[in-house]
Amino acid sequence: LPCRGHIQEGVSPQLIMARRDSIMWFMMGIAQLLIGNALLADENTANWIAYLIQGTGGGTMALGLYFLMFLARNETEFSELYSKAEKTILQTNPETGRKQLVDNSSKPVKAAWYSIPVAITIFGMFQWLATI
Repeated sequence: LPCRGHIQEGVSPQLIMARRDSIMWFMMGIAQLLIGNALLADENTANWIAYLIQGTGGGTMALGLYFLMFLARNETEFSELYSKAEKTILQTNPETGRKQLVDNSSKPVKAAWYSIPVAITIFGMFQWLATI
């Protein structure tokens, strides 16, 4: 069972990275694309720097897509091992006596944690497309 904050030998890096929210990779990629566009508009900046930043932004978005697909393919392996919510409670199951993490967040809170970054990412994509 992977523990947060501890280095474990023998754990594949793909298993650790796949659990990060891939929406963050998309947001970072969009930010790099927008920064690259702003640098292209600036006459005092060399164009190769702007193209380099835009290229890395596209690569970051490709990583986000990879992690999103990897997680969708392997969701059954990760569903019991990891909880994305920070506000989980450790409870003891009365039938088995085993401890388990239980997420007691309400559905509107969970929806907000996903809908706000998705909306920001979509807005950023439209902004980048408008400035091409």
